[in-house]
Amino acid sequence: MKSTDDSLGGYCSGPQRDRRNQMRILLWSIFWALSFLAVSLQIKKEWFPFAVTLAGVIGNSLFGIATILAYRRFLQETDELRRKIEVESLAPAFGVGMVGGLAYWLLVVSGAAPAIGFAFVFALMLISHSVGVLIGRRRYS
Repeated sequence: MKSTDDSLGGYCSGPQRDRRNQMRILLWSIFWALSFLAVSLQIKKEWFPFAVTLAGVIGNSLFGIATILAYRRFLQETDELRRKIEVESLAPAFGVGMVGGLAYWLLVVSGAAPAIGFAFVFALMLISHSVGVLIGRRRYS
């Protein structure tokens, strides 16, 4: 399946609706990441009582849910080719997260690997999704 659409060229290219939806995903992702950093720092430094920490964790989760809903909206409103590229890139990202995350956890439990944190597994998931999108755009352009 080849595309004659030149809008596959870069981020925030394509129809106005797609650009607007991608900007929503980006903004919610930034809020989510900043919230995650703030809550993580607060937990590490123990600046606030547990109730405030719990509220921060709930707020962070709400930013995550908003990001997921923005991405879902993008998938629902974009054209079939972009949806195909996104869905094809989600499979390896899920695999990296699930298989890699569980394998890493087993290595930590066994003492064969240091416990460096789940954030690295999450980062690998994001990177593998991004690489998958780039490969899909190249394949179908």
